[in-house]
Amino acid sequence: MVRSMVAAVAGLKTHQSKMDVIGNNIANVNTWGFKSYSFNFQDSMYANSINGSGGDIMAGAAGGRNASQVGYGSTLSSITNEFGTGAPSPSSNPLDCMIDGTGFFLVGNMVNGTFTNVSDSGLFLSRVGIFRVDNNGYLVDDQRSYVYGYALQEGTGIPETPAAKSTYSLEGADVSFTLSTTAGQPNKITIGGVTADTNYVLNDKSNQTDFKNAFEDWMKAAAADNTLKDYNFSLDGVHTTLDATTLKGKLNIKIEAKTTGDNNSTIEGLATGTFNAVDRTQLVKGTVWEPSVAAKYADELSAIRIPNDPDTNQPYEIQSYKINEDGTILGVDKQNRAIAIGQLALVTVENPNGLEKTSGYYYTPGANAGDVEAMKPNGGPSGKIMGGYLEMANVDLANEFSNMITTQRGFQANSKIITVTDEMLSELVNMKR
Repeated sequence: MVRSMVAAVAGLKTHQSKMDVIGNNIANVNTWGFKSYSFNFQDSMYANSINGSGGDIMAGAAGGRNASQVGYGSTLSSITNEFGTGAPSPSSNPLDCMIDGTGFFLVGNMVNGTFTNVSDSGLFLSRVGIFRVDNNGYLVDDQRSYVYGYALQEGTGIPETPAAKSTYSLEGADVSFTLSTTAGQPNKITIGGVTADTNYVLNDKSNQTDFKNAFEDWMKAAAADNTLKDYNFSLDGVHTTLDATTLKGKLNIKIEAKTTGDNNSTIEGLATGTFNAVDRTQLVKGTVWEPSVAAKYADELSAIRIPNDPDTNQPYEIQSYKINEDGTILGVDKQNRAIAIGQLALVTVENPNGLEKTSGYYYTPGANAGDVEAMKPNGGPSGKIMGGYLEMANVDLANEFSNMITTQRGFQANSKIITVTDEMLSELVNMKR
């Protein structure tokens, strides 16, 4: 009878442990990337009431006999992770992504340089792709861990250079008016040595319209002038008004080349010479069109970061992002150019149940995890990347509630054994009566 009490108590403890696992699964039903656990029973140790023995065929000998054993209840056999892929849930963040397969993301603190050995890197594995770009241009997850993958090979992934015209914004170009002394004849406006007829003059400093019209008359003359025929001119912001007494003053002008290319030196000479500008505020260099260089990615792992623009040696100014199935991360910069940023790494684990859970949703390779290797997403067993989605928990609520019922009944049955054993012990104590 005492053995039945011990077995029942062991059963109670084991069923309580299973209920703990079920409760944890249900509590994480809305946790991104959560993998449900299953609790496995095994019967506990046995004591031999009758030892087994082999038979003997000699004359007068007896035959064999099986052992008779009495068990001591149930205990934990194992708790295993179910690593099936959860359902995809759409996300409004284009850098959010999930793995449709068995692979893992590689994340963790900064590792200087490049490496290939994942097991010795000290990094974590993750199934949650909540990614953002930090202030240094690195891709990080919501736990502040850097995301690792494959960087661009040097000299590749350079976007096209669009054709552009050189422009020069001037402040303080000399301008003057000469009033006509003959009735019916137009006035003269002179800017940078180019003189044009105009019917307008600025005597009232608040009259901006007359000056704008006079400048348009001058631009027509400038377009016909052989020395200025390769450029367009326009008023640049608020111009400096004329002195009403001398009809002379300064003007803000924007000069634009009519052809594309790096012809800024000729514009600069025009601005500093012909127009005698006081303050050259801004030069934007023109460019000729150059084709893009296709992206190629390194074979070594490193933290993913927005690359530098070779023209400015500063990170590209990315305005939007996209993650493709092969893990390549693309951005669009201010010039509407596609910028290759890097490629995510997927880590394959020979025995996923050998992984050990750490804080949050991270795993570390345990002693029984087997080979742990990083690879580029290829749509094989390791999976492909689904950009704009997050992986939901793979908890099956119907199955969990069913397990909850059977676990509760098992707990009740074991508690009933204790009750019945108690009654039997009571009867034994009261036999003297």
